[in-house]
Amino acid sequence: MSDLIAQIIRLANEIGGNTEFSRAGGGNASVKIDGVLHIKPSGVPLATLEAEDLVPLRINVLLDALRSDDPVGKDPVRVAAEKAQVRDVNGRRPSVEILFHALIPDALVLHLHPLTANALTCNQDGPALARRILADEAVWVDYIDPGVPLARGILRAREAYTARTGRPAPGITLLGNHGIIVSGNSFDEVAALVDSLTLRIMAAVDASPAPAAIPHPEITPERRSQVAEDFRVALGAANVTSSWEGLAREASGPAAGPVALGPLIPDQIVYSGSFPVVLEATATAADIKAAVSTFRTAHGRDPIVAVIPGAGVFAIGSSAEGADTALNTYLDALRVARDADRLGKVRVMDEHERHFIENWEAEAYRRQVAKSPSPTTPSP
Repeated sequence: MSDLIAQIIRLANEIGGNTEFSRAGGGNASVKIDGVLHIKPSGVPLATLEAEDLVPLRINVLLDALRSDDPVGKDPVRVAAEKAQVRDVNGRRPSVEILFHALIPDALVLHLHPLTANALTCNQDGPALARRILADEAVWVDYIDPGVPLARGILRAREAYTARTGRPAPGITLLGNHGIIVSGNSFDEVAALVDSLTLRIMAAVDASPAPAAIPHPEITPERRSQVAEDFRVALGAANVTSSWEGLAREASGPAAGPVALGPLIPDQIVYSGSFPVVLEATATAADIKAAVSTFRTAHGRDPIVAVIPGAGVFAIGSSAEGADTALNTYLDALRVARDADRLGKVRVMDEHERHFIENWEAEAYRRQVAKSPSPTTPSP
């Protein structure tokens, strides 16, 4: 194994494996060696990424696809990946973000969905906050649909930075309502950028006013278990899990962004759904069944997460792991929204942005891989 591959695997496992920076199959990582991009497969967790998992793709082919407007008949990212493929990878798809990994010239590229930094990226005041906290040490990119549009937006932002400053684009890119990209040519260089970025944004959050207190309905432990079970039964789900302390209690007020307004980042949609069903503390089994039916009519899909504002959050899944991922992803969103409101005002994804992720085949594939007991060989 080459030294560069060892370094990207270490970055993926040590930083990407920390739930402060990514969860489940979120985020991605790549390394460039001799004109070939070696990148994480879609849906495979950074925490468990191994060198053998990496999908090799020819960089020149990817860059040609980035610049081309020729019609391809299906998802242009998939077409580009198929054309750039170096060898058979047992049916695995590379990350859907192959194009921005290819265009960034640094050898090592790490894409994360960090809880601290996303308080800035998921913020209506994000560009101004980025200038105040990071000055010219980061490039800002407003939310753009993933795939070719996002890659082209990142390229434009990097070129605009160079035109304005006369310097190459820095190793930090802030993606509105998405996450961050950090790049460099060694483990130490990338890790130092992640640490610096996180510490500076954390300091800004800590220096901001504390969130206002919210009311907390009192629910007995027996009642908590019953409500969660009633939600599971109403959905016909195999598993349910819940949280009634910490963020689930302190950051789940009725006005919180993820409760009242919508999702913050694509991964929240993938693992927790765009919206929770909101329940009263006194909801009976019949009330929950009716609320699920109303939600289904309004959104065209079943809820994954339920919230009793100021009291608790519960989530269902086809497996215990899936339910845990849904719950923890939603709790992450509550934390990001709370801190975003301390820095400025949280920004949630709009209707177009939500619908693109909800209906994008690439994200459906990622959900499938996340559910698969053997992500090495997901069915087509």
